Amino acid sequence: MDGGKVSGRDLCAELRARFGAIGKTERVFRIWREEASARSRAALMAELPALPADVMELRRRVVAAELSAAENLARAERAEYREEAHQEKWAVEVDRLRMEVRRLRGLRPLGD
Repeated sequence: MDGGKVSGRDLCAELRARFGAIGKTERVFRIWREEASARSRAALMAELPALPADVMELRRRVVAAELSAAENLARAERAEYREEAHQEKWAVEVDRLRMEVRRLRGLRPLGD
């Protein structure tokens, strides 16, 4: 890998080519995100001019807080998506069961 932007598919292909297996996807992508985050922080810190130590520490904290906020937002969005999918799944299942009960009772399904 050349150290540039890498897609998840490329990462999995490289792991399979090097080691013959990918590993647990969730763990692999968590480590990948942590590594990318650390590299981003290092790149941001390298671009900063020489500043007093206390200002550098504050900048480091701001960068860390911004990265953490972005990760938290992404996590919240994934959780919201999972919750919507869960609600949709059970709404369809409840509807299916209601239709089955109506059919077993000899009633016409709603909408007919």
